[in-house]
Amino acid sequence: MADFDLIVIGAGPGGYVAAIRAAQLGMKVACVEKEQTLGGTCLNIGCIPSKALLNSSEKFAEISKHSEEHGITTGKVELDLSKLMQRKNKIVKQLTSGIGFLFKKNKVRSK
Repeated sequence: MADFDLIVIGAGPGGYVAAIRAAQLGMKVACVEKEQTLGGTCLNIGCIPSKALLNSSEKFAEISKHSEEHGITTGKVELDLSKLMQRKNKIVKQLTSGIGFLFKKNKVRSK
């Protein structure tokens, strides 16, 4: 069994930041996360995905309802929900992968 100076429970916004900073300060750190991906609720199913979807829906509303005010004429504006969800998933994957990269770079063990 490995020895650690610090074991962080949960890889959410507080946990992963604490783990990385402790490692940067020279501690041998492990981070325990019950989910498959790092980032906690906020990054995986909460704040970040919601903001990505809100951003896309705001763009849709702006184009479909307000473009003519700006002298922009468009045809029928349609929403491709599949592509919208792919974009959201891509953003979440980039950010969770980024945490994984930082863990690796700073030698934080996780699982």
